[in-house]
Amino acid sequence: MPSLASTALGVLGLVGAAVAQSAAPGYLYELSNPTPGQHVLLRQHFDVLGNCCGSSSLTSRNLQIVIAKEDRAALLAIAPTAKLIDVGRPFHEVRRKRAKAAGLDAPDPGYYTVAETEAEIDALVAAYPTLAAKVNLSTLPGGSLTHENRPIWALKVSDNATVDEDEPAIVIASLHHARELNTGVVVIGGMQRTLANYATDPAVQAAVDEHEIYFVPLVNPDGVHHVWNVYDFWRKNRRNNGSNYGVDLNRNFPFLWGGCGSSTNTNSNIYRGPSPGSEPETQTMRNLIERLRPEIYLDYHSYGQEVLRTYAPCATVSPTISTLLEHYVDDLRTPMNYAKRSPSASGEAPEDHWASGGALSFLTETGTSFQPAIATAQAEEARVWPGMRRAVTAWKPAVRGHVRSSLGNAPLVSTITYTPNQFSHGEVTKSRARDGRYGLWLPLGSWSVTFAAAGHTSATVPVTVTNYDAPMTVEVVLDPSGAPALLSRSGAGNIGTNINFTYTSPGDAGKLALFGWSLGTTPGLDLGGQRVIPLNPDFLFNAALSGNSFLTPTWVGLDASGQSQSTLSIPNQAWLIGFTSHVAGITFDPAYHFGVKTWSNAIAVTPIP
Repeated sequence: MPSLASTALGVLGLVGAAVAQSAAPGYLYELSNPTPGQHVLLRQHFDVLGNCCGSSSLTSRNLQIVIAKEDRAALLAIAPTAKLIDVGRPFHEVRRKRAKAAGLDAPDPGYYTVAETEAEIDALVAAYPTLAAKVNLSTLPGGSLTHENRPIWALKVSDNATVDEDEPAIVIASLHHARELNTGVVVIGGMQRTLANYATDPAVQAAVDEHEIYFVPLVNPDGVHHVWNVYDFWRKNRRNNGSNYGVDLNRNFPFLWGGCGSSTNTNSNIYRGPSPGSEPETQTMRNLIERLRPEIYLDYHSYGQEVLRTYAPCATVSPTISTLLEHYVDDLRTPMNYAKRSPSASGEAPEDHWASGGALSFLTETGTSFQPAIATAQAEEARVWPGMRRAVTAWKPAVRGHVRSSLGNAPLVSTITYTPNQFSHGEVTKSRARDGRYGLWLPLGSWSVTFAAAGHTSATVPVTVTNYDAPMTVEVVLDPSGAPALLSRSGAGNIGTNINFTYTSPGDAGKLALFGWSLGTTPGLDLGGQRVIPLNPDFLFNAALSGNSFLTPTWVGLDASGQSQSTLSIPNQAWLIGFTSHVAGITFDPAYHFGVKTWSNAIAVTPIP
């Protein structure tokens, strides 16, 4: 007699051949007292509620399974005692049925359709024209319309919302998964509360004034349209897979895509897509994150009343990073009285936004069902708001600043890393293109932070972090890469003799240069942004600026090879023996930061007998 597993797998082989293009509603089954083997098989092949959006364990006494109608035979081969408890239908019918049962003439309008979501954004912009702006994410450079040609809308909230200011960004999103209509209530509620509380809540006002906050209440408009009009338990987007539809958007993000918790079966509700970041919704959200380089990303899903850690179980995470992230997981969940757990899969949005650019990112599973009575969803929104408010008003990265080029002070997209290295998967923080702004979430401790940008010489800065949410400012200016400027000398340095210096600044023929001279090299001439000329602004340096009878010439024009010479005449004075000073070359160009393009090493001069 064939085993349960072999029989089930044989039937499952027929699932992929079923034609689902009719988009017929599916079914909700419940299995009481499943065996461990049934747990494993059902979770591998079907949409088990709690498998992806909750915390059901292998000892759960009841499982609820959502299936397409053509998968009933495969389900019953694994779980012959499973009972049908609901048939999928358009959510507008569900809502009408609830209204009728409650004796209402019309359905409660608390849940949002695709059109109503956009209309709520419009209404908030009209009510708060200086604080709110509507943004079409799909038409931003690099964005995309969905498979069914719908845009993804955001509400931008800031004190000057119609202008892209030099301020940190925060992104708050929901409805990657279409059936999780309660999460739209959560994020739209957050939009409404943030704007309504601006005038009376000083912490909210400060957060709005000092940030650009982007609310994206509906990431998956095609899927939500399908939920309202065809099938209330639909989860994915509406990619045409040939024999069926949809990709799980929260398995489609590139970081560790396909590592764990997703499926290659196009019929699966956790189908990860044909390639990393293949979906227009994924691309549009990643494009927004790249454009803003937000300090914080909050993602709302359903259900489980839990805050998820950033990394999937299949990722390698150092204890130091775990401690940092756990601090913020606890800080987020405590005001909501939520539990915490690890994510169900890799390829999820928070993992990707953290790893690809450094946004502190968490997914919150709200509520205990996808589409509860609207009063229940609204009560859950009120429970979640204190956590959202806490993150928006209190969280600050360890280091903030900008990365710019010394050439024209132009903003740079910089990759920011630190040592000792704590990452196993190439995670980085990045500054954004429009103004070079970055926010770096460092663990407590001492670190060497390196800023690297294309075409520029990298810079490394020591940073010590002693407290959370107490940001220090580190401004960084990187010099364009190229052959370094060099200073060389000839002459032993005996008193009564000369030392000849040759300054070479490659590619700088005709530019003005200075042979600078000072007693010391520390702390040096700080030009800002970690650019420090190794000469002190003392009396010798001032003498070099005005011309000097011992070091001549000091001001020079670089010749065709980018070189010039200067001679230091050492008086025949015994008291000078052992007296140390320093010489360095400096090239000037008005196109560069503070007019200084580059400089050489400093050479010590110590007269001898």
